[in-house]
Amino acid sequence: MEKGKLRFPEEAGHFPSLLTVESVRHTDVLIVGAGPSGLMMAAQLLRFGIQPTIIDAKPGPDRTSKAIAVHARSLEMFRQIGLADALMAQGNTSYGVQLQRGTKQLGGLDFAQMDQPETAFPFVYLVGQDKTEKLLIDRLTENACPVRWETQLVSLRQDDKEAAVELKHDGKVQQWACKWVIGADGANSAVRAHINIAFEGKSYPGQFFLADVQVNGADHRRVHFFLSATGFLGVFPYGSEGRYRLMGPLPVLESKKEAPIQYADVKALVDEAVGFEFPVNRCLWINRFFLHKRIAESFARQRSFLIGDAAHIHSPIGGQGMNSGMQDAANLAWKLAGVISGRLDFRLLHTYQEERLPVAKATLRDTDRAFGWIRAMPFWLTSLTDLFFVWVIRYIGHRPGWLKRMFEELAQLNIHYRKATLSVHYATGRRVQAGDRLPFLPVFDEKAKKQTDLHRWCEKPGFVLLVLGTVGAHQLHVVGQWMRQKYPRTMHLYYLPFSSQNQLVFDAFEVKPDGTKAVLIRPDMYIGYINDVLNVGLIDTYMEEVLGWIS
Repeated sequence: MEKGKLRFPEEAGHFPSLLTVESVRHTDVLIVGAGPSGLMMAAQLLRFGIQPTIIDAKPGPDRTSKAIAVHARSLEMFRQIGLADALMAQGNTSYGVQLQRGTKQLGGLDFAQMDQPETAFPFVYLVGQDKTEKLLIDRLTENACPVRWETQLVSLRQDDKEAAVELKHDGKVQQWACKWVIGADGANSAVRAHINIAFEGKSYPGQFFLADVQVNGADHRRVHFFLSATGFLGVFPYGSEGRYRLMGPLPVLESKKEAPIQYADVKALVDEAVGFEFPVNRCLWINRFFLHKRIAESFARQRSFLIGDAAHIHSPIGGQGMNSGMQDAANLAWKLAGVISGRLDFRLLHTYQEERLPVAKATLRDTDRAFGWIRAMPFWLTSLTDLFFVWVIRYIGHRPGWLKRMFEELAQLNIHYRKATLSVHYATGRRVQAGDRLPFLPVFDEKAKKQTDLHRWCEKPGFVLLVLGTVGAHQLHVVGQWMRQKYPRTMHLYYLPFSSQNQLVFDAFEVKPDGTKAVLIRPDMYIGYINDVLNVGLIDTYMEEVLGWIS
């Protein structure tokens, strides 16, 4: 097999079943790892009617906060599956970032000043990873899909027909036959090791610390970055009762030790960075960690896929890691569910790597560049670097359009798949293209006579055909009949006639009052197909020849 090439059953001869004994257990999808990526994968599969099996070697859910930044694109995913309100009740919104050197303010960015933010969540949301995971675990439990804790992957063998897996639980080895395996088991992925996929990259020099502390009298809601002689200190408000996350490099003496660290080991560094004695009431949790940048040479092999940290890891600058992993899951889940249900051809699974590998490479490149730049700043150039930061922050802060672009990159709203196989753009307009995330735009629903938004129309699992402009009642009736007969319960029709109340939508999609536009939206809220005409034959061609729809 060529390096990095995916192989699926129909592309190679079938081998005899790897497991034939009667005691073998069976599952369509085995998810290894119950972190945010694995849990989101399970929740998405359940949404499409697929019951996965999810395991984790840990004794139970994590009690530590770990990753705390949930970005707008991830919040949109939680909203789509009906969990955004529950998540938003447990953390804090941060509308800005403040950069300081000690008590000297270099400047800040206020996301509230953005020019028409195209999301329901124009902020960084800060909440402990333990709470994010609990929310997803509760959703799985409600759907009779519990996590099998204390269950370890022992071996994995696969051919082009199935994966034969051995799991160890309570001292006993279980044999499983799986149609598909999802490696969501982190940077030290056992799945990745068993299927022999290289994890290429390097480690950053030095060690770093994470600490969750409770601060007396704290009420700041903005993320702070402090520049200092030691490099940087990140201070992130999250939760309640004055809880903050601290992140920075470990002092040299402490970084040479392997024993557990205490807040006393980093207190001097924190106080120096903020310019005064930081009023920490108590330290809730602290740990040392190493930073790496690595990416798997391939995100799939035969019956197995890699998502999240099992596929890519990078510096924590921008809080991209957990969010990228959950987006991996959303991209793969609807495709895999369609293949398992027999509705979509297996070749669609090639597009998971095609779409997500370039995104992972770009994220790794950008976070590495930003982190390296921060660490490389010489302390003796303090005055020049401060002046530079002041100028940059003021320049961006006074230009709402620039501020919006910066936020969209941080929040992963600008990720697109325009050059990918599944993106077919037949329309003349270029503002919104096939492969783009569906814009968040307010909509006055003419049929229901109420205010909503485009993303609300994508909450049902399946595809959405959005028809904009001038369409006759008879043609709409024909389209509705065609959809019910050809794509029952898997495609939903929304029609928006031209009106001044929805001018923003028509401007965004470049539709004139007498014009028409057909927009086919994928289950992950990315646009697959756009055309200036409503033609069901062309949509059928897209579904069958591009997506591999099986009638």
